[in-house]
Amino acid sequence: MVEKDVPGPTPSSSSSRRGASPLPTAGTLTPAMGISAAARGSGVGSSVPEAPVFRPTEEEFGDPLAYVARIRPLAEPYGICRIVPPPSWSPPPALDVCTLSFPTKRQPIHRLLARLAPADPDTFLLDYRRFLHRHRGRKKPKPKLPALSDGRPLDLCRLFHAVKRFGGYDGACAGKRWADVLRLVDDKAPRHAFSVSEHVIAQLYYEHLYQYEHFTNRLPSQSHDDQPPVSASSANISIRRQKKRLRKTSNTMGHCGGSTSAKTAASAPKQKRRKVDATATVVNEAMDQVCEQCNSGLHGEVMLLCDRCDKGWHLYCLSPPLESVPPGNWYCSECMNSDRNCFGFVHRRKTCQVETFRKFEERVRKRWFGHKNPSRVQVEKQFWEIVEGKVGELEVMYGSDLDTSIYGSGFPRLCDPVPSSVDPVMWHKYCSSPWNLNNFPNLPGSVLQTVRDNIAGVMVPWLYIGMLFSSFCWHVEDHCFYSINYLHWGEPKCWYGVPGAEANAFEKVMRNALPDLFDAQPDLLFHLVTMLSPSILQANGVPVYSVIQEPGNFVITFPRSFHGGFNFGLNCAEAVNFAPADWLPHGGIGAELYRLYRKAPVLSHEELLYVVAKNGVDNESLPYLQGEIERLFVKEKKCREELWITGIVKSNLMPPKNNPNFIGSEEDPTCIICRQYLYLSAVSCNCRLSSYVCLEHWKHLCECSPEKHRLLYRHTLAELGDLVCEVSKANLPRENVKQNSLLHSDVFLPTRKDKDQYMSYTQLAEDWLSKADHILHMPFLDTAYATALEDAEQFLWGDHNMDSVRNMSAKLIEGRKWASSVRKCLSQIDGFLHCKENCSEKVNYVEIKELAAVRCKPCYEPSLAQLQVYVDKGEIMINEINNALSSRSKVDYLETLYSRALEFPVELTETSALSCEISSAKSWLKKACDCLEQNKRGIVDIDFLNELKSEMVCLRVLVPEINLVSELWKEAEAWRIRCRSYLQDPPSLKELESFLLVVDGANFSIPELNILMQRYSGACSWVNHANNIVGKLLERNDYDNIVEELTGILKDGESLGVKGMNFPLLRKS
Repeated sequence: MVEKDVPGPTPSSSSSRRGASPLPTAGTLTPAMGISAAARGSGVGSSVPEAPVFRPTEEEFGDPLAYVARIRPLAEPYGICRIVPPPSWSPPPALDVCTLSFPTKRQPIHRLLARLAPADPDTFLLDYRRFLHRHRGRKKPKPKLPALSDGRPLDLCRLFHAVKRFGGYDGACAGKRWADVLRLVDDKAPRHAFSVSEHVIAQLYYEHLYQYEHFTNRLPSQSHDDQPPVSASSANISIRRQKKRLRKTSNTMGHCGGSTSAKTAASAPKQKRRKVDATATVVNEAMDQVCEQCNSGLHGEVMLLCDRCDKGWHLYCLSPPLESVPPGNWYCSECMNSDRNCFGFVHRRKTCQVETFRKFEERVRKRWFGHKNPSRVQVEKQFWEIVEGKVGELEVMYGSDLDTSIYGSGFPRLCDPVPSSVDPVMWHKYCSSPWNLNNFPNLPGSVLQTVRDNIAGVMVPWLYIGMLFSSFCWHVEDHCFYSINYLHWGEPKCWYGVPGAEANAFEKVMRNALPDLFDAQPDLLFHLVTMLSPSILQANGVPVYSVIQEPGNFVITFPRSFHGGFNFGLNCAEAVNFAPADWLPHGGIGAELYRLYRKAPVLSHEELLYVVAKNGVDNESLPYLQGEIERLFVKEKKCREELWITGIVKSNLMPPKNNPNFIGSEEDPTCIICRQYLYLSAVSCNCRLSSYVCLEHWKHLCECSPEKHRLLYRHTLAELGDLVCEVSKANLPRENVKQNSLLHSDVFLPTRKDKDQYMSYTQLAEDWLSKADHILHMPFLDTAYATALEDAEQFLWGDHNMDSVRNMSAKLIEGRKWASSVRKCLSQIDGFLHCKENCSEKVNYVEIKELAAVRCKPCYEPSLAQLQVYVDKGEIMINEINNALSSRSKVDYLETLYSRALEFPVELTETSALSCEISSAKSWLKKACDCLEQNKRGIVDIDFLNELKSEMVCLRVLVPEINLVSELWKEAEAWRIRCRSYLQDPPSLKELESFLLVVDGANFSIPELNILMQRYSGACSWVNHANNIVGKLLERNDYDNIVEELTGILKDGESLGVKGMNFPLLRKS
């Protein structure tokens, strides 16, 4: 991630705009390496040379990563550079400073350097008095603490550690550093008294602590892995810590009585510590202490307790790890950074608005400069005087590491509303600009394109709101990434950078300059809380370069480049990391640093390498990828072989990822010791199912023997080797010979003792192959197969030399699965046959047929013949059922066949079809009998007969009722046909009456017959009504009404659908 504001250094280019040369040349640099002569008077001090400043043309500015690659040969030796965009670059403001509210951190500038390492004064005095007692012969000495000239007591603990920073008494005298010592010891002393107090403080030290210093220097030191020793703040073992442990054990085992506790303590293993009057013994800590890092109480002999909070850590779980228990007091990082002893950034809970922040900045400026307008040189000088503790205390605020996804970005984004004052076209243009830092990590050519996790600072920019003197301390980027910083508005930033090639030299000078801080906190540079003047670095041969970043400028820091700086006033900047392919080797170094210091990484470097190699890169990136993927392969191969040699032979393939082509969508477990992601491989043990370690820390997982551990791997060495070959072939064909020797060389073959003789990995594999082949040709024995497959696990992760083992293992798995299935089926059959109530579940016929039909049997299983018998019987029964269903059979026969199928110990699919057919036949037969019985006693609905007729067609059984139902249906259908003919050609009333008299003897309910009966009834009623009207015509005189009434009757009669209704008579009337 981006560390507290990234710096920007040196050369600038102009001739390259014409494309005359692939890289900017020295002639393209502006005067004074990028800063004009006029600006020098108000810029950084002349003692720190300036880094390059580059001015790309419009064309060069179009591809950021290509431009960075072009200037890299010139800029990387400085570690930092500044880029001035073309005049056309003017992104519209995207942050509303009037409404922006952000959290701030308090930063005590005077403590970025002038501070002492945390130490416990009570324990120091205890050890100091013990020293006096042993070496001066005093009895129960209780020395009175010396006082300063003004009567205030002198803190011997602070004085001892302050002098230690300057090389002890002799070093402080030789370097004339007693004034600095006094500043560290007594920051309340008036400045004018320093010249008087220097001599006094030196005398007091010589009198009280000089001999103690020599005593502690003669003590053996315990060091970190490849790190300077962790010093002791006392001369003897921490008696208080020993008492704590004994007290804890005593409380835990109190029910056993005091004597039992004492015996237990006396017999427990000892920790290797500095000798005291009597040998210190420690009880077994597996019961009373759990490591805060790995949550394990095992390996108690290497458990280290904090002398303040009593929490424990394994030596190998510390950051960085310790080789052995250090002498004297030891404090954990939480206690060293507690409220009492904290330094650097301290988070404030309250948020702050820009206007409030500006007012605070004005008060700071007024305090230090009054109403003057200081030059940048004066501001820089004042900053370093405050840092070195020469001019008083200063605490400022800093709005740093603000996640732009929460607080907003200074660049336009598509997800943000377009401000009313900004042209939408211009807004969208800068939303997609490659120099918009929101787009930078995903630019073409970036190896971070496959990262799908929104990592703040890496994939999502960070925002910084700075004020006068707020600083970003010396650091390198997470994973040694590149970083790019853009200053949106406000006062400039002053950057200092050290080239990545000088990183080790830089760290060495820092450790030598601040030994007490690094002894107490070896990973100090990870915390961004310490500044050291560039002049000290230069004096010790470390090159330092500076940059003044103006608003609208970019600053780029290169991999492994230590950088730091401060702000000249109120400003707003934005920064993000990026990683072109040339970063890959540096990323490997960063990953190893994380492993060494037990720091949680931002992402998995192993996964990134694998995914990038799998997805492919351009030709320019291949050389960088090739070297890293080869290193990864060699390391993984070596670690796996070493595990095999130690006896870890069990292995399992990790479950595949759902999205293997992207990073961050699924998080891998981490090593409980070094906290690194376990992408390629891990080690587990059944005693701690939820805990995993990397291959380097398998010994620290638990106390089980190696045989109980298990290697988990995602890819075999063969797969990794193929990937290396693909990258190498894509890079340079001539590298094939080199890769073949790298991947398939037999120069080193891991060897271990097996059955009283040493055998190589390949020899054991060949021996296993011979045994496995023999097993395949022997009658199947599950235990033999299980043992063989378990033995094969030690070879499955190997390279292509183990392909034959993997193939044979696959055959064993297939054979075991097949034979086990055969036996399982026979077991089910046997269980069904022996179950009196047939309650056991049947085996499916398709399954046993497939097992028996395997052309090339994967192994020899004698019981297959027995299974084949049931396959044959099942086939015969299936044929019988199919034949019965394809031809009309009697229901009794079908029922008999169904009973046989139920008693057969194999489940036949056809049985269900047979059951359905029998059920359908019985259901139809019942309805048919009901219909025939109803026909005898009453009327049968013709629609019901049609339904029976349709179902009867689908029946595949023989029943006598079919013919009866068929005859009945034919009779009903004949009557329906006659009814339909009368409906189409209406009959006379007399004909209709005769038909109805005939059909009245048929017991059918026919819809058409019902219509004819309705017509007949209507016609009879009409005739009676018409005759009644005509018979009374001579008696009526209302001729108009009579005509109208007769006309209506005539119309009604014509609609009846019956012929010959005396229509002529009515018309005549």
